[in-house]
Amino acid sequence: MARLLASGAVAPIVTPEAVLEGGVWPTFLTSQSPATHGMFAYQQLKRGTYDLEVALHADRLPVPPFWEHLSRAGKRVTIIDAPFARTAKRLNGMQVTNWGAHDAWSWARSSYPASLIDDLVRRFGDHPVPSCNLGRKCTAAEYQRFREQLIEGVRRKTALLRHCLELEDWDLFLGVFSESHCVGHHFWHFLDPGHPRHDPSAAQELATAILDVYREIDTGVAALLEHVGADSHALVMLSHGMGPFYAGAHLLQPVLDRLGMSGMVPSASDSSVVEQSTWKLRHLVPARVRRHVKGWLPRLASALWRQTHHEVRPWERARAFAVPEHYMTSGIRINLRGREPAGTVEPGAEHEALCRELTEVLLSLEDAETGRKVVQWVARPAELYQGPHLADFPDLLVEWEHSFPIRAVRSPRIGTVAEDFPFERSGDHRSNGLLAGLGPRFQSGEIKNEVRTEDIAPTVLEFFGVPIPSHYEGRSVGGALFNGASVRHSSPNTRAAFP
Repeated sequence: MARLLASGAVAPIVTPEAVLEGGVWPTFLTSQSPATHGMFAYQQLKRGTYDLEVALHADRLPVPPFWEHLSRAGKRVTIIDAPFARTAKRLNGMQVTNWGAHDAWSWARSSYPASLIDDLVRRFGDHPVPSCNLGRKCTAAEYQRFREQLIEGVRRKTALLRHCLELEDWDLFLGVFSESHCVGHHFWHFLDPGHPRHDPSAAQELATAILDVYREIDTGVAALLEHVGADSHALVMLSHGMGPFYAGAHLLQPVLDRLGMSGMVPSASDSSVVEQSTWKLRHLVPARVRRHVKGWLPRLASALWRQTHHEVRPWERARAFAVPEHYMTSGIRINLRGREPAGTVEPGAEHEALCRELTEVLLSLEDAETGRKVVQWVARPAELYQGPHLADFPDLLVEWEHSFPIRAVRSPRIGTVAEDFPFERSGDHRSNGLLAGLGPRFQSGEIKNEVRTEDIAPTVLEFFGVPIPSHYEGRSVGGALFNGASVRHSSPNTRAAFP
């Protein structure tokens, strides 16, 4: 990576705003905004209901990923563990889905050709980490074991990628290391001495776990580059950043309750004793087996959760409510008459007044301990995006301050609201990533032009001389990355493989 950064073309990536957590990979795959492809959170409100549905299953991707255009143009491609992408039915090359990916629940483990995945498992075994979601605080020994599994996962992934790379002279070879993502979620408090959960007496291996996984990936990338010729081009995408999980999402619904938005008091328990006991029976199954079920049979695991957790969401009587699964940037949905089944807020003037009221209150919130502002900004989705799925977004997006822990908030309007931070993860996503390219056609040095996540796919297509589909919202930035003139802002090519 140091060689790439020092000798190649380097450009920051502007990631999708406010819905980074769910939107970044679908945006990369489709060159469309989250309001167009519609995938922006793990769970989203099902249109016309108060029900939540898993919204990041790979079959919800509305258009094929960019490599299928290369395949149809006769290019030989191999794709290994691209997140949120299902296996192509036909491909001029190979594809492996979820041998070892961070969000393996998004699609069943599979491959093209179909026999490939079994062959790879025989050669390299399973990934040691079938699911990144620990779900609880672990002992030091468990964290040690988890660190070892992640490093071993990188080594196996490197061997698997190297094997596939050597099978033939590919036009496009795309492989994904997701272990850096997982280690950032769970080991941040060991790395960061300012984190509330930091333990200075923890073993050195835990304090360096994130850097150790990064170094192992660096070694893996170097091993892959050793097996390509000097005329090859390497493009490394760091999809987004990581940092401490500091946000006030757990306080948003209590704040709305203080404002009288809920309409009723939620019940203390939303599952029956029998249902809760049934759910607890899962502990009779070994933890490793449970992780495999969650990773490889996600719909079964989700169905079991739904059957044993009938959540009572009093949204029918609410004026506004916090939408789950929006953490670093929270979402508020207005219970709008004519849009929601039991809407209580009239469209037009009443809706606008309520949005303004909530915005003012949220921007006035202070940290109860320090007096610092806890909300950076509040925005309407239409200020950020346009697209057919805009109506599926929350009405307000709330960007929390991420530079310090938020345990309690206050304002003259609501007093003080305090809740324990409920999440096990100590690290979470940060906006913006990095793109680095090295090869004969790449320029050298930092690229000043803005590169958005949705610009990468059309840039790759242009590199290969393949027409850019008309539905792409990104633009090629090849003029900035490759030797030649400044970036060309070309119109989408209407000779696309897909209308």
